[in-house]
Amino acid sequence: MRKRSGRLRTQLLGLGYLAVLAQAVGCDCGGGPSGARAELNVDRTVLDFKDVALGYPRTLDLVVHNTGRAGLVFRDLSCEKGDQGFEILGARDPQTGDVGEVPQIVGIDGVVVLVIRYTPASETASNFDTLRIDTNDPDACPSDRNPCRIQLNGNGAPPNAELAVVCQEDTLCPGDGAQKTCQVTMDSVSFSHPAIVTLNYCDVPAGQSLSRNLNLKNAGNIPLQMDGFSLLNRPGDSVDFSVIKPTAAQITLQPGGEQMLSVAFAPSQEGPAAGGLDIQTNDSDIVMGGSAPGLFKVRLLAMSAEPDIEVYPENIPFTGVNQGGSDTQTVTVRNRGSGTLAVTGLELSGGSVAGEFAIQPDQPFDVAPGANKTIDVTYAPKDVGADDGALIVYSNDPDTPKITVTLGGEVRPVLDVVPPDVVPFANVPQGGSDQQDVILSNVGHADLTVSAIDITLNSGDPPVFGLAGLPPAFPGTPIVLAPAASTTFQVTFKDNPLIGGEMGQLEIRHDSPSSQNPYTLILVNTGTPANLPPVAVVKPASLTQNGRAPITIDGSESYDPDPPPDRIASYLWEFRFKPVDPVSGNESQATLTVAGDEKSATFTPDIYGRYQVQLMVVDMNGARSSVAWSDISVNP
Repeated sequence: MRKRSGRLRTQLLGLGYLAVLAQAVGCDCGGGPSGARAELNVDRTVLDFKDVALGYPRTLDLVVHNTGRAGLVFRDLSCEKGDQGFEILGARDPQTGDVGEVPQIVGIDGVVVLVIRYTPASETASNFDTLRIDTNDPDACPSDRNPCRIQLNGNGAPPNAELAVVCQEDTLCPGDGAQKTCQVTMDSVSFSHPAIVTLNYCDVPAGQSLSRNLNLKNAGNIPLQMDGFSLLNRPGDSVDFSVIKPTAAQITLQPGGEQMLSVAFAPSQEGPAAGGLDIQTNDSDIVMGGSAPGLFKVRLLAMSAEPDIEVYPENIPFTGVNQGGSDTQTVTVRNRGSGTLAVTGLELSGGSVAGEFAIQPDQPFDVAPGANKTIDVTYAPKDVGADDGALIVYSNDPDTPKITVTLGGEVRPVLDVVPPDVVPFANVPQGGSDQQDVILSNVGHADLTVSAIDITLNSGDPPVFGLAGLPPAFPGTPIVLAPAASTTFQVTFKDNPLIGGEMGQLEIRHDSPSSQNPYTLILVNTGTPANLPPVAVVKPASLTQNGRAPITIDGSESYDPDPPPDRIASYLWEFRFKPVDPVSGNESQATLTVAGDEKSATFTPDIYGRYQVQLMVVDMNGARSSVAWSDISVNP
């Protein structure tokens, strides 16, 4: 390219080469074969060179695209004014980025990147020009279909190197109160320039590696100098950080240039880690108290991932397990941390007999972060009694290397009796009988042995309470009840009318440790009134008679106070007292003659004196009355 009369024109290629190229792209340097035509397109119609520092010219690219069906021929490329500091440098090679000659022809669907440079004459310069692109595009120039006029704007500015940073990971570390993975702190003066960036690696498992990336950009108009791309390695800093990019300790970024800062963390041990870089720049707007102007700090924080074990439940009471049976409960081992949890050992103890407690798996295992693993604990009681045990879980959790899960089980027979306290016999008729069921059940988890069932207290003679329904071989052969089994027998009752409110006591002997032994039941008759004795009545109650005429004593008014059908069954008459002959000294030989219905008795006095005749009545239940008598005096 060369400059002529203030207009920059493209050098033409050799005519022979041009002819060959035109044929290759289907161009006749006119409208093209069969009416095909070239069509100019650009990526923008304004190039704005803003705030360009004196001595640091700036270039911008303009992309030219031939969207027609014939080759696009550049006839003229020039800045119309030519004195505003703008110039066409050439075309950029898309492969190498180098700037070279502008080709005269752009093939069908071809692209050319024009490079335009602006050089201000002073810091206060303000320039405007128009880039003219004259081609074989037949449309009017300029127009929407032929944007052949590109506006060029530019102004000068004081030199300024300005650092801009862009976090490549802008997330939160997991967990409560989590911090950002990339935190930018602005300077303490303008609060608009990045002074400190904190990169947080959160939790990284030991043996693994994680990189954090930070994009550094020169947002100024002069080269940005940066020195210090190496770790500070202060006392206490971790040696597990390493700078991956850039590889040089010092770099220079041209205006608009970018550089990726990449720092890796590969923990060799568990626990927190810290590190940092201090990068000195020529961006004087970075001001932070206690630091030199332009010092940009990168702080590195990390935590080598640790496991955090949780085991639940911490207590397993095995209930409802029969002797000879089994039950399985689950223990869950959870890893709440960010590192792999290694369960290094499982220790099981307890049980009165070996093998009553068992676990599966019984070997060490690993649990990934956030994952669970279960352990099956089985209880298989072999004998009667209580069993206590423990499962101890050992792990690499630095805070809780040992957790104990307590285990417990109990296998015993348990006697249940229905009715539990009192066997009632209610409203049994006088002299009647009844029976009540007594149910013995084993509600425990081992065989229950009943060795004796006896009535130890019993009213009446003969006793009113008895037993029925027991096995014929009992008590020689005890009653054995398996878990959940039961047996039934009866308590019998025969009312004794002469006794009211009969009571007794039943004792059951067994081997259940959870119940009183012997187990006692009260036997009671309620609602059956006691038999009242009859009442004897004689008339006359007293009598004085002269002479030895026969005397009759009447007992027909005797009665039984009990309701029917009870009644007087017999009348018992006899002399209570007879006189003695004063001469002979012999007692009277008078006798009583009882009537056929026994309700009266007659005697004939044979000696003068005092006689007493008594009566006792007996009811149907055998109850006897008190004695009633008639007092008789016989005079001459």
